[in-house]
Amino acid sequence: MGGCAVGPDYARPDAPDDQAYKVESTTAGGTSNDDDTRLDAQMFERAGAVRADWYRVFESERLDALIKRALADSPTLAAGRARLKSAREAVTAGKAALLPQVDASAGVSRQRASGIELGIDDPSFINTFNLYQGRVSASYDLDIFGKTRRQIEQTQARLDFARFEVLDTYVTLINNIVTTAIAEAGLNAAIDTTQQIIDSQQRTLDIVAKQVEYGVAIDADASQIRTRLARTRASLEPLRKQRTIAVNRLAVLTGVPPGQFEDPQFHIDELTLPATLPVSVPSALVRQRPDILAAEAMVHAASAQIGIADASLLPNFSIGASYSREGLSLGDLSDPITALWQIGASASAPLFAGGRLRAQKRAARDEYVATLADYRATTLTAFGEVSNSLRSLESDARALHAQQTAAAQAQRNLDTVRARVRNGSASYISLYTAEEQYQDTLLEVTDARVTRYRDSAELFRALGGGWWNADDPLDMTDTAQASLSD
Repeated sequence: MGGCAVGPDYARPDAPDDQAYKVESTTAGGTSNDDDTRLDAQMFERAGAVRADWYRVFESERLDALIKRALADSPTLAAGRARLKSAREAVTAGKAALLPQVDASAGVSRQRASGIELGIDDPSFINTFNLYQGRVSASYDLDIFGKTRRQIEQTQARLDFARFEVLDTYVTLINNIVTTAIAEAGLNAAIDTTQQIIDSQQRTLDIVAKQVEYGVAIDADASQIRTRLARTRASLEPLRKQRTIAVNRLAVLTGVPPGQFEDPQFHIDELTLPATLPVSVPSALVRQRPDILAAEAMVHAASAQIGIADASLLPNFSIGASYSREGLSLGDLSDPITALWQIGASASAPLFAGGRLRAQKRAARDEYVATLADYRATTLTAFGEVSNSLRSLESDARALHAQQTAAAQAQRNLDTVRARVRNGSASYISLYTAEEQYQDTLLEVTDARVTRYRDSAELFRALGGGWWNADDPLDMTDTAQASLSD
């Protein structure tokens, strides 16, 4: 009967079919015959493996070193690891309930007893004596209906939940560092470009001011350039502010006070756009994303709670035994005549609890339904994120190509205007306008590049971050790894 366990045996939710999300094409931005587009195209590898060190695809040693430092020093990860260890110990403690419990005790006491207490007819008789005692007892819960085993199952499920929560933190931390580094790289490029615009506008203003001085140009032309120069300078400070915020965020993510953090000075041209991007099939995604696995662990815990509630309605059986000795002196404990022992079995069953136990059973079943709905919601969110990432990458490639085309056109127009200025057939105002248009397109190209790099990193996170391909990202036990492969 010890093999019985009431309540449902847990079964993993069915994996979805492969139509949960789709890729419009196998190439992001590769639908044109333009050479630049082909060079910028990213290939989607269906059912491709997500490497654990996916951030290395950007080929930045500074980024790799920063992530390595964060994984070692992040307080968020440190707290998660400690909670994971605590959850492991809770499982170990729970499993001890399946074993016999043996206790031993010994003591000595000074007692004063009347004759009546000692069985002497004389009530006036008073005796004071020492009493020595030694006792060993054992008990064993038969767990016939599996309540204890369901409790252990629930504790194990909560351990899985804690593990996947920490893994989700691990994946998110890496992604946050990568996207923040990309953001800083884009801001550095935007600051450099804006400074070039300021320098260009200042040079043009100096020339036009000289022309106004000699009567070749009117003051309105100079005023127009001064206004634009002032606006461009004003736009520089918000960019610097955003860069400082990005650098401070990198410091916090790596577990370093901002005042002690050295700015890595990321630059967009130093990062490599990954040429191949993996796309996991949906059936694999639900076995890889930590947030989905954490939601599944909660379903498992809720399933075990139903068994606990069912077992609480049934009798509980246990056996026990004890052996003790008592004496008026320490030497009496060696005399077998002072030995006392008992052995027996006991049973207990609820007869009336005011409907409490059945209400707990109904609550457990409702909670199970709720966790299933949460699991489905988490899964749908994950599929949506992957679909959004794939669609964004396709759009990003086209947007970048369009911005690059616009920048090339602006460059050609600027070259034409410069030639006309040298020939005397165009004014410096025309040159200023052409330069401004060209610099603006460079800013837009930078924004488009940053967006594409960021969305590439986001796809790796949406696919689960590849933690399952790491040797042991969180010092996971063999038992933990086995539970993942079931």
